[in-house]
Amino acid sequence: MQILPGLTSTKRERIGAFIADLRRSDERLIALFPTCLDKGERRELYRELESIPGLGIPHVHARADCDLEEMRYLERTFGTEAFNIHPRRSGHPFAADLDGLAGRVFIENVEVPVEDAELVPESPAGGPAFGGLCPDFSHLENARLHDRGAYVETTMRQLGRFPIGCCHLSALRVGVPNAWSGEWDHHAFAALTDFDYLAAYRRFFPASWASLELENSFSEQLEARAYIVALPAGGGD
Repeated sequence: MQILPGLTSTKRERIGAFIADLRRSDERLIALFPTCLDKGERRELYRELESIPGLGIPHVHARADCDLEEMRYLERTFGTEAFNIHPRRSGHPFAADLDGLAGRVFIENVEVPVEDAELVPESPAGGPAFGGLCPDFSHLENARLHDRGAYVETTMRQLGRFPIGCCHLSALRVGVPNAWSGEWDHHAFAALTDFDYLAAYRRFFPASWASLELENSFSEQLEARAYIVALPAGGGD
C-alpha cells in the first residue's frame, strides 16, 4: 500500500501552494479530489498538472458530473488506476455511462452507506457492477461515535465482503464541528493525533492506494503520512 498526498479543491486558494511545493519535491504520485471544481475549472487544473514532469495520479475522486471521456483522459495522461464515486442514494450520485471502466470505480461511504446492490454483479440496481469499496474511515468513525448503528454495521460487513480498491484518510476531531455538516469528520487536521482513530481500521487499508483527503499543505501531508504509517494496528470493532 502507498499513502498518497491529496490535492483537494475544497479550499481553492490553497491549490497553487500545493502545486508549487509538489514541483519542488521528489514526490511524483498524488491523489486528486477535484470535487469542488466545475468542468472548465478542472480542465485548467489538469493543464497545470500536465506541466509537472512525470506526475502520476493513481486515484481520482470523480465528481458527479465527470463523464467517461474525462476519466479516460485521466487514465491516459496521469495513469489513473482507480476512481471513486458516491453512492446512488447520496446527495451527489454519479450517473455517467462507464462502459468498460466500471470495474475500476469504487464507491465511497458518505452521509449514507453503500448499497450491496451497487457492488454485486448483475444486481437488481441495474447497470454494471462496480469494482468495490472506497472506504472513508473518518465518515465511518464519525457514524460510530454518533451511534449510527445501522450505518456502521452495514459498512463493517461490506468491508469484510467486498474488494477495497482505494480509500480516503481524513481527520477525526472529536467535538469539533466540520464546516459542511457540523459533525466530527474533517478534511483538515489540527494535530497528528487526529489520525489515531485509523489504528482500528488498519486491517482494511487496501493493498494499492490510500489517499489523504486533506486541505493541509503539502509538507503537512507528508508529516501526516509518516505518522499514519507508524500507527500500530488496532483491533477495531
